[in-house]
Amino acid sequence: LVQIAVLALVWGCNWPVLKLGVGELAPLTFRALTLPFAAIGMLLVARASGDAIRVPREWWLRVAVLAFFNIAGWNGFVLFGVQQLPAGRSAILAYTMPVWATLISMAVLHEPLNRRKIVGLVLGMLGMAVLLGDDIRHIGATPIGAIMILCAAVLWACGTVLLRKWKPPIAQNTLSGWMMLLGWLPLAVLAPFFDAHPPGYLLNISGWAWFAICYNIFLAGTLAHWAWFTLARTLPVAVS
Repeated sequence: LVQIAVLALVWGCNWPVLKLGVGELAPLTFRALTLPFAAIGMLLVARASGDAIRVPREWWLRVAVLAFFNIAGWNGFVLFGVQQLPAGRSAILAYTMPVWATLISMAVLHEPLNRRKIVGLVLGMLGMAVLLGDDIRHIGATPIGAIMILCAAVLWACGTVLLRKWKPPIAQNTLSGWMMLLGWLPLAVLAPFFDAHPPGYLLNISGWAWFAICYNIFLAGTLAHWAWFTLARTLPVAVS
């Protein structure tokens, strides 16, 4: 319950915070600035907890695949999408993820879809439809942004199912830290090609942008990822 509360508050509040960040910084640059520090924070938490921070050699490829789906793909598409859509609509589209995750888990994990899960998913989707309401017409006006957010949701769903399927024998904080660090690498490599900033631009951004950076390092990065990946590894996909 503590982890669910952390996610609801920290990630829920992060959508308008992301909007503040990408309002002044290009999307990939914003995430390239925040992810490595959040990853290092997670690995420091792992070390302080007495967990080993070494990944077995045979698991590196799978950890890299998990990093692509859960971190690189999700963050890349979300940040470009939220730049084009209001934060509230972006969040609602992104959290169609449970539908995709449940469908993928049925095919990959053969998890049963009982009546209770069906009712939960239907109620959740109806709630999202109510929240969107008349805003659906605005999504139609910016289809590229909406498609990017939906792509992010599908990639996140794939990563969640694979995390549940593979069950890496690695301490959770260690796994989260390395996934975030590996997922940061392609974003950092691509940032100079997609984002154009003049030299010294960080000296000219506002306090709100710095707030968004710090929020995404310490809260949405370290704290919320700890809560999410813990839930994703311990609960059935439809539940988490």
